[in-house]
Amino acid sequence: MQIEDYDIRLEDRRLRAFQRDLEMKERQGLAVQAALAEHSVTSYVRNLPVEDSTYPAIEYLRLHPQDDVTGTQEGVQEGLSGIPVQKGPEPYRQYISWCMPAHDLTRPDRKGCGFIRSSAGGIVYSACPEDPEHHCKGKRRHCWSLRCPKCMNDTALKRGVQIEKQLLSYKVLSEKKGIGVGDIGHWVVSPPQDLVKRLCQTKPEFDDLCKHIDDSMVAFGATAGVTIFHPWRQKESDWEFSPHFHILCYGRIDTTEFRRQNPGWLIKKVHSREKIRSIRHTAAYLTTHMGLGMAEKDPDDIDWDLKVLDMLVPGLLSPGADYTEKDYNEKGEGKGRMLGDLSGIDWEQWTMKSLSVEFKIRYWGGASKRNIRTLGVYRQYKIRVCRHCHTILRTYDGIHDCVGTYIRYIRDDPVVVFAEDFELVNAVFQSFKSRLREEHLTIVDFSRMCPLALCTLDLGLPMDEDLVMTGPFEEPDEYFLRRQREAFGRETEAIA
Repeated sequence: MQIEDYDIRLEDRRLRAFQRDLEMKERQGLAVQAALAEHSVTSYVRNLPVEDSTYPAIEYLRLHPQDDVTGTQEGVQEGLSGIPVQKGPEPYRQYISWCMPAHDLTRPDRKGCGFIRSSAGGIVYSACPEDPEHHCKGKRRHCWSLRCPKCMNDTALKRGVQIEKQLLSYKVLSEKKGIGVGDIGHWVVSPPQDLVKRLCQTKPEFDDLCKHIDDSMVAFGATAGVTIFHPWRQKESDWEFSPHFHILCYGRIDTTEFRRQNPGWLIKKVHSREKIRSIRHTAAYLTTHMGLGMAEKDPDDIDWDLKVLDMLVPGLLSPGADYTEKDYNEKGEGKGRMLGDLSGIDWEQWTMKSLSVEFKIRYWGGASKRNIRTLGVYRQYKIRVCRHCHTILRTYDGIHDCVGTYIRYIRDDPVVVFAEDFELVNAVFQSFKSRLREEHLTIVDFSRMCPLALCTLDLGLPMDEDLVMTGPFEEPDEYFLRRQREAFGRETEAIA
């Protein structure tokens, strides 16, 4: 190139474009790094060998169901008063299959989990336009299952938030009524291994064991809590099959009486001299390696005709269910279940799901789902901002998007009451509803004036500083709710 052919302005534009591409690629790297950040225990959950949870005596029952196993079952009775024990196998034993989180290796491909990519192939990410080091995180599509290797960490964090809200709702509601419940404690309950290894193999026996533990905690001082079952303990080189229970609960436990009533059992408080600094992080950690159990159902106990009708007419088996947007789209195309067309159903998956029941985290005492009811929901329309510089965050559609779009979302915070107070509080709320509207007050204002109601906004949890709009967005609410359901599951609270 001759000196007279050199265009300094063109070269300057090239350098600026090159520098901009480097900056955007650096943003992509930060976004991926932030999105993949996980708790350290997740690597052990994924990679360490896991001991088989099938107890040899139970495996014998599978192979020889006609044999007399009275001698095997008699030992189960020891140390567990109040739990009936079957003498001999039942006609259908409902065996449980236990697994660790993140061990369904094919689920990400089946559910499409992973980074959301732009049309150009780059990763869609959200970032602070002023400084990407403030906030920069790649957008991911989740199935929100602990079984998924890619979604397990985020799902555990989400479960931790849910547990924290349920437990704090009980505490704050009690305190508003003048009842102090104290600080929450973390307990470990370990039944005799020979006993628990047998009882965790079949659903009826395991349900009785769980009920016995929850009832015992209440009988010996606990007022409310949540129980998380761990079939394995982490050793240096593997996960050893050693079933035990972790319990987060309120109340002072009489451990001496607990051990006297349950000889051979172990119960201890974790970090007894320290307070739990964060319920959500403790619960999330416990959830990362909890037992995921799936129990068999007796095919003869299922009304198959009714289940098929429930697909055609939602709500027969699941009250409140309705047709989805996909159903209406398929109807417009002349197909789908609204027109009686079930050709798109994966009957193998449908049958497998119908023949199994999954175990869930158990709330008990004052924190049980039956004891805390929802009076109403307070809806907010929000725009996310950077917590460092308060600049409005944006979502960028890959590295070539230099403008981005605002992150708008809907947040629903429930107002809850104890079940015993629901009828009274609901009657008062309905009678004052028109007056609240006239005075431009919301259900949150009502909950703050009422000593029996509580909005989850007032739980004392860390709050975001996102902008709150004075009214709804221009688009219909369903536009945002549909996107949030796809990204975060059914809940529209704690989106940030």
